[in-house]
Amino acid sequence: MSISNNRFLPALACLCFVLFTGCSEEVDVHTRSMDRCYLVVEAMLTDCADRPQTVLLTESIDYFEEEKPPVVSGAMVSVSDGKAVYHYAEVPSGSGCYVGPEGFHGTPGNTYTLSIDAVVGGSRNHYEAVSKMEEPGFEVQAVDYMYLGKTLPQADSLWNVAVWGQDKPMTSYYYVSAQLNDAVFPLGLSLVMDDKYFNGQKVVCFPITTLYQTAATRNQYGDCGKYLETGDVFTLNVYSVPEDYFTFYTGFISSSVGAAVPMLQSQPANCPTNVTGGDAVGYFVACSSSSASVVIDNPFRPYYQKAFGGFSN
Repeated sequence: MSISNNRFLPALACLCFVLFTGCSEEVDVHTRSMDRCYLVVEAMLTDCADRPQTVLLTESIDYFEEEKPPVVSGAMVSVSDGKAVYHYAEVPSGSGCYVGPEGFHGTPGNTYTLSIDAVVGGSRNHYEAVSKMEEPGFEVQAVDYMYLGKTLPQADSLWNVAVWGQDKPMTSYYYVSAQLNDAVFPLGLSLVMDDKYFNGQKVVCFPITTLYQTAATRNQYGDCGKYLETGDVFTLNVYSVPEDYFTFYTGFISSSVGAAVPMLQSQPANCPTNVTGGDAVGYFVACSSSSASVVIDNPFRPYYQKAFGGFSN
């Protein structure tokens, strides 16, 4: 099951809701020189106290390499808010995934610094990245789904996802992801957008994305690619991100390696990054979030008629 960025484009004109999946400016993509090794950083700090805060560290590999990139294990990772330092632990050991203390989360308006001491390419280096957590720009009020296939799951099955919510009267940029039960959709199955054409307005039953399940996505992404079943819980997460992260993501997707997990499995040479201190790519972003969930009561039904606007067949 994947989030498709192009299946709902015909609906945009009539709804005046624009999704950007390309670059805001032209990006020339070519491979990085492999005479050096780059640290690849995938780090997000949210304002959700009930969700783990994670940092994923890997090493860069050749552009045409099909193997998974090696993880960076044994690093010292921490996040500071200027008053206290929060140390991350590698969980599980040897995974390259570092998790913050239980209950640790960010606060909108604060600025955070990610610090990393790691051995990359045989050399120990210190890396840093700074990100300010934006105020929430969009309130997700509800999410719903509709099956677009036949009465039984097929080899390829398609669901449409609609969202209800309120945009705040300020220019905002969003990273939109999802979660199916405990499976959080990775970067390559998510999308970014801005609020250029719906700034400050109420959004009603907008078909924000589709969930497209194939055997290939199930094999690659595990439970993120499963068929919807009765009792499943689907959650839509909208993160308010700074403009530079929006630019990073669109450049990342335009490099045509957006489905790589971990991110940036092959390195575009000029994809933006806010990581300094050594040869590094990737991004650290602090972002506020808004979410809504729906329990799957019938995987094959159309949208329910909602009290504040919706439709059904």
